[in-house]
Amino acid sequence: MGLLADVGFGKRAEEFSYADENTRFVIKQLLLSYTIKNKVKITGGSWATHVGYELVDAYANRNYSMSYMFSYGPFFHTGIKAEKTFGKTGLMLGIANPTDLKSTTLNNKYIIGQVSTATKDDVLKAYLNYQGGKPTDSVLVNQLDLVLVAALGGKFSLGANGTVSNVQYKSGTEGDFGDGSQWFGAALYLNADLSEHFWLTLRTEYFDDAKQLNVFAAAPAGGNVLAATLSANIKVEGLTVIPEIRFEKASEQIFFNTPDKATDTSASLLVAAVYKF
Repeated sequence: MGLLADVGFGKRAEEFSYADENTRFVIKQLLLSYTIKNKVKITGGSWATHVGYELVDAYANRNYSMSYMFSYGPFFHTGIKAEKTFGKTGLMLGIANPTDLKSTTLNNKYIIGQVSTATKDDVLKAYLNYQGGKPTDSVLVNQLDLVLVAALGGKFSLGANGTVSNVQYKSGTEGDFGDGSQWFGAALYLNADLSEHFWLTLRTEYFDDAKQLNVFAAAPAGGNVLAATLSANIKVEGLTVIPEIRFEKASEQIFFNTPDKATDTSASLLVAAVYKF
């Protein structure tokens, strides 16, 4: 039996827990797990999502800023899940509240799942992830996600992530679900561990909202964006300093240099410090 309690404090933790009460101190994960005799692991509570290449905790990512795919979630699941491994293959299936809701008065639930596998030497790993369900009786959500991780030998490794999220709406109380709206994206991560204390990661991402799920507030008719992010990780014991440069080019004017001037390009530079203990 295992118990995990994980709390967060600050603006980043609050943004990932946007569906909870507005507070700077949040419970990120709180779960209880138990492995039964046939080696099936049962977990109940709230846990970080299995969907996507990137992770909620800043120290676990090589880029400090998040990809568009990860920014539109999910971040957490609350419910119960079962996990079983067969050699290099793993299966997970669960039932959870709608995306990122730790508590809800809704009876509607989501199905979540994952199939993972790896080569015998772990050079290549693959994860096929899913979440789907009805946040309300008139809305149907399905998201399919694929993650690939490859060791290229020496100091280099590669990550790839592709996600498609589809939302369908029912026409009337007795109608069928229509074609709906959709966003999708793909990202490639090239990692170089040049030394024990200095890493580099180049993330390139294409994100498309052409089917008008309206994730871009400044482009209600939909659009797409191509983003490139170069991040260095300078590591000294538990401290990681992350200087990062990011450039984006969009099909529509979704960025604002000033509150009243929109543009289709954006460039940013940041330096973040992450300490893990």
